[in-house]
Amino acid sequence: MELQYADDNALVALWEEDLQGILSAFAKASKQLGLAINIKKTQILHQPPPNSSTPVLPPNISIDNIRLENVDYFPYLGSLLSSKAVIDDEIHHRLSCASGAFSRLRKRVFENLDLQAKTKILVYKAVVLPTLLYGSEAWTTYSRHLKALEAYHQRSLRKILRISWEDRHTNTSVLEEADIPTITATIAQNQLRWTGHVIRMPDSRLPKQVLYSQLVKGKRAPGGQKKRYKDNIKTNLKKCHIDLKAWEDMATDRATWRNLVREGAALYNDDLCHAAQDKRRLRKERATTKQVQPKLPTTTFPCPHCTRIIGSRIGLYAHLKTHKDQEGGQSYSTTSDRR
Repeated sequence: MELQYADDNALVALWEEDLQGILSAFAKASKQLGLAINIKKTQILHQPPPNSSTPVLPPNISIDNIRLENVDYFPYLGSLLSSKAVIDDEIHHRLSCASGAFSRLRKRVFENLDLQAKTKILVYKAVVLPTLLYGSEAWTTYSRHLKALEAYHQRSLRKILRISWEDRHTNTSVLEEADIPTITATIAQNQLRWTGHVIRMPDSRLPKQVLYSQLVKGKRAPGGQKKRYKDNIKTNLKKCHIDLKAWEDMATDRATWRNLVREGAALYNDDLCHAAQDKRRLRKERATTKQVQPKLPTTTFPCPHCTRIIGSRIGLYAHLKTHKDQEGGQSYSTTSDRR
């Protein structure tokens, strides 16, 4: 398989021999057209099968007897592709790029006292957010990814609105003041909109074939499963209150699907804010109604001849001996009533 975009080319194969053959034919065709392949920028990314019991050696691919470098990840069209087929490195890369974009506009825009907060938010939505969420339509996100993105989102908004931690503003109140949704709802909206585009593509298009394709051989390992992109889409449909049985038919109409996704993402954002408020309220209630642990009952020994209460049996015998000495040697029997 060959993926081309401008002067970037990505060659994909299942086996090492097939990749070597495709790359050799590609290099030969390039020479005939007077083009040269940059060996230093040409790298091999090997994605071994998951849950493989035996270690897999990296492939040995070469061009003109020059072996190409094997890497764990490399950037392609602005995104980081990983050998483990996860987006952890991509999330870190997106956070770094967004931080750079924010820093370049810090003094001129975000710390400019002559600009209104509304204007700063518009610049943030136009420059920083697209940088942060570039390629999020194809992400398979876990909770750790969303937490990292939400944390950066909150830090940026608090800097723009000049809210410090001493003001004790909740995350929900910051979003309401900025009039901007959560990152989680935004990613869900982007993914559902992209899925609608894929549904409307002809069957011959590669994205649609990948979305509906399934492996002929193999089975998933027992236990906790890795999340698939289809699982992500199904979760987003449920969170956005979209019918799981009729969504493909509704996605064929672009205007209808766009409105449905926008309304569903707004409902999802409201649910997230209400859930955060309820969680904070319950936490406050537990803190205010926290009962002091009752003290364990202690064993005491009351004196049968006076109102004194002795804390130990030995002390009681000593106290009774005092009574005996005071009253002329009269003996007393001891009791050990426990309270």
